[in-house]
Amino acid sequence: MLKYLDIFVSLVMPEETNNQNVPAASAVSVSGIQPQLQAAPMATTAAVQPVAQPSVSSPPVSQPATVQPVQTQHPAMPAPLPAPTPAQPETSAVSQPVTPEQPAASTEPAAAATQSSMSTSKSAPNQQKAPQSVDQTLEKINRGFKERATIERAKQLNIQYINISVTPINPDLLKLLPPETVKAALVMPFFKIGKKVRVAVADPQNPVTRTALQELINNGFELNINLASEDGILEAARLYESEQYKVKKAMDTSLSEDKIKAYEKEIQQLSELKTKLSSLSSEEAVYLISVGALKTGASDMHFEPEEKTVRVRFRIDGVLHTIFEIEKGTYNNIVNQIKYQCKMKLNINNEPQDGRYSFTVNDRKVDVRVSDLPTEYGETFVCRLLDSGRKIVEFEEMGFWGENLQHIEHLTKISHGMILITGPTGSGKTTTLYTLLDKFNKPESKVITLEDPIEYHLAGISQSQINEKRGYDFAGGLRAILRQDPDVVMLGEIRDLETAETAAQAALTGHVLLSTLHTNSAIESIPRLINIGLPPFMVAPALNTIIAQRLVRRICPACQKLEAVTKAELDELNNMIESIKKIRPTLSDLSVPAELPKAPGCEVCSHTGYKGRICVVELVNIDFEMKDLILNKASSTKMIEAARRKGMLTMREDGVLKVLKGITTLEEVHRVTAIAE
Repeated sequence: MLKYLDIFVSLVMPEETNNQNVPAASAVSVSGIQPQLQAAPMATTAAVQPVAQPSVSSPPVSQPATVQPVQTQHPAMPAPLPAPTPAQPETSAVSQPVTPEQPAASTEPAAAATQSSMSTSKSAPNQQKAPQSVDQTLEKINRGFKERATIERAKQLNIQYINISVTPINPDLLKLLPPETVKAALVMPFFKIGKKVRVAVADPQNPVTRTALQELINNGFELNINLASEDGILEAARLYESEQYKVKKAMDTSLSEDKIKAYEKEIQQLSELKTKLSSLSSEEAVYLISVGALKTGASDMHFEPEEKTVRVRFRIDGVLHTIFEIEKGTYNNIVNQIKYQCKMKLNINNEPQDGRYSFTVNDRKVDVRVSDLPTEYGETFVCRLLDSGRKIVEFEEMGFWGENLQHIEHLTKISHGMILITGPTGSGKTTTLYTLLDKFNKPESKVITLEDPIEYHLAGISQSQINEKRGYDFAGGLRAILRQDPDVVMLGEIRDLETAETAAQAALTGHVLLSTLHTNSAIESIPRLINIGLPPFMVAPALNTIIAQRLVRRICPACQKLEAVTKAELDELNNMIESIKKIRPTLSDLSVPAELPKAPGCEVCSHTGYKGRICVVELVNIDFEMKDLILNKASSTKMIEAARRKGMLTMREDGVLKVLKGITTLEEVHRVTAIAE
């Protein structure tokens, strides 16, 4: 008997598809539904006809494949379901259950479906379905009638049908309406692009439904109405109760000072983050890791999947530190959350993607720039923290001292020329550029930037972000900027000949142009521009100043202690001092102290011994002598000799000055200047 009921289910259930071939409804308002409803009343008694008994004359079947009426006295059967009362003709077919007394209509497609089912069963005898109870079978039959009735009614209303119970729903859409409203109004949002939302409803004419839809419209959403069965919406509403899609209480991301201290207490030892993550939702986990990185002063968060685990590292003061390792399952949830917040494609995991998300701490917005790269063991993420609450740092605080400080302050008063900041990624070029921009940002000046991407937002400055996918690159953007009558232009990076030519033309036509290059030293920027293809007769007059820089870590003031200088350190420092005195006679009083500070590490510096960073600088002024050398295509060695005669200190020599001041250590200077020197 159960076998015949299964055959019957296959006859009455709608096809396995979400959207039937019903004309798609355009975005509508709540009031726009009424004319459709008047043309097609809700009562659809004739929408579902009784299903007659199918007769099958196929020879392989021993007996006629007829679905026999279910006998109510069978011991396995429950009490019969009530048949629809003829005295109530206005009852919707959606609410009519199928009972054992209802006959089945005979149709040729039904017989064909029965034969197909039987032939499939014979060809694969080992693939048997799990047995179902009679109640489950009847429930499927009833559900099939309801879905077919909904399809017919959608055609009458000229709106689209959706099988909402099998439609994937983004968890964020559950926040558009509370679960109480969804169940009472039988309204379920299931798809969203921007402000356009597709909504499933069971009865567009229901006043409670109309109120819920109007609430969405009042919130600025443009609705596309789709018809779904009541059972389908209630089944989809179970997502609110599941652990995976449970609606979390909106997290207050504007933390007070007390909450900040509580977080800091929880993650004083960064390894404690690992145990805490397992008890949090993916949204809270991403937030806690971000706050932990912000608390430690990290500039980047690295998520690096390996064969069995995932390593999490923070770049603190320019150096990567392993924080903890997490399980792959936990990491997969974090990956989905990061990609969702960054509006990346969730189903793409074999192509690089870039995105951005933000969070707020103590009314201070922090942007996070995210890079996603597929690797052998999964997607690896690097998240750059861009704290909008960071203040503009003064040149002296950054590490510009003495003659270097005087020269860079003079640069803020020039009327034209090119200023280049050089160094590898993470050397502080952007910070120096933004400080220069802040000095140029005056009421009488027009300042425009072209960046990739915009890292910090500056009031009073027009900032534009390139988009190479849409053809908006540095060269084209710079040409457009020059038509905006700027006084100062900041170009994120000179990458190619076209950009270099346009930048040089801007510097030669009365504009101050700030930009960056990736070179190891200041002098190397000149042959770099020539190698790109810029002729010397354009390089020489366009350039004003080149600054090369690195960042060294400051000794932690909380745990620093004076230690005696070793003999090796004494010899090296004395040699460097002699070299500095020859270049800068004004520094003739330099000497090596008997003791220099060092730090073993503490909780304040996350046990690294360093807290914060400072620049070591190499500054070259392109004066008339340097311009002649460029025009005559002189070697880099001759240019360096000329710059040294004018008082240029190398980055290592500038670093030694900071070692003698007790700001950093000789090991740090070696770490950042070994390649450059």
